[in-house]
Amino acid sequence: MNILKRELKFGFKTFICWMIGLFVLVFIGIIKYQGISTGGADVNDMLAAFPRVVLAVMGIVGVDINTLGGYTAILTYYVLICAVIYAVHLGSAAVSRESVDKTYEFAFTKPCSRSHILAIKLAAAWVYLILFCIFNILFSVMAVAYLKTAENVTMQIALFTVSVFLIGSLFIALSAFLAAASKQAEKGSLYGNLAFLYAFILGIVCDMLENAGLIKLISPFKYFSAADLISNKLDPVYTCLSILLAIVFLYGAFAKFNKKDLT
Repeated sequence: MNILKRELKFGFKTFICWMIGLFVLVFIGIIKYQGISTGGADVNDMLAAFPRVVLAVMGIVGVDINTLGGYTAILTYYVLICAVIYAVHLGSAAVSRESVDKTYEFAFTKPCSRSHILAIKLAAAWVYLILFCIFNILFSVMAVAYLKTAENVTMQIALFTVSVFLIGSLFIALSAFLAAASKQAEKGSLYGNLAFLYAFILGIVCDMLENAGLIKLISPFKYFSAADLISNKLDPVYTCLSILLAIVFLYGAFAKFNKKDLT
């Protein structure tokens, strides 16, 4: 329990910073929908003139931003990017913080197995990811209520957030595995960020293709399409795949961590 409290306390300031950024992105972003919606056809004509690669980078391929559901889907794409970056930090820090800070004697001289300690540290990481998702829902619902629109997108917001949680969980597990497998503690975060960059670029490639095919299987950012989520659908195949990959990476992280030289 002391380890869990320490982990939560250590990450609290970082979490507050992320919440401030999330509020600005979600709450203020949704309020700006009023200006977008009044643009109507002009906005669509402007976007139609953009090259597909630009639309792919912006995450607006095949999404009608003149609807509140479509506009929220675009914001969720940026929330997902933030969540994955934060998840990479949480996962790699759970494994490598003590080795990087040279404070591993605090935790790893206690009468507990390495697996037990790592499980507690990763539990703290998931607590912060869950809180991130809860606040995303709260900020989104508050902003939509402020708009006083007739559109009800509460279910879409909930599904968007579930997709963020699933992909965030995958990256916590992946970054923990990469940190545990790294011989140099300082490189764990670097490898996790490179994995994020790889996933982001693959997501753009998927959007540039009319039919991504098997590429989508290795593109976590595109596991859950905006069109499906707007239609209140959460793809069961990619839901299971996200969970399965997270379990595999977690297993690998524990296996590598138990043999890792912490000094």
